[in-house]
Amino acid sequence: MNVFQLIFAPLCALLAAWNALRGWRRMTSRRAALFWTILWAGAALAIAVPDLAGLAARTLGIGRGADLVFYLAILAGLIACRYFYNRYRRLENMITELARAIAIADARWPTQSGQR
Repeated sequence: MNVFQLIFAPLCALLAAWNALRGWRRMTSRRAALFWTILWAGAALAIAVPDLAGLAARTLGIGRGADLVFYLAILAGLIACRYFYNRYRRLENMITELARAIAIADARWPTQSGQR
């Protein structure tokens, strides 16, 4: 093992354990905890045994493990962009609905000019 592997494989394993603990204690949603636990455990495994990423890449028809990791990172980035865009749109729609409700609630009948 090289210095990078000695430092970052245990770090990723600790992050996986920390996320699993947060999910178990209900400090975060179980789905999010499971996702992050699997992600960090996979990163720890890929760092500790780099040939495993190469084997998975060759199984999927990709030349190198680094390419597989890069492609997965690109896909994850696109998914994250789509998620945050959808969340932004939902918040924007909620603000619009709230502004409309406030405008209707504060609306007053127009007074006719000339009558006092």
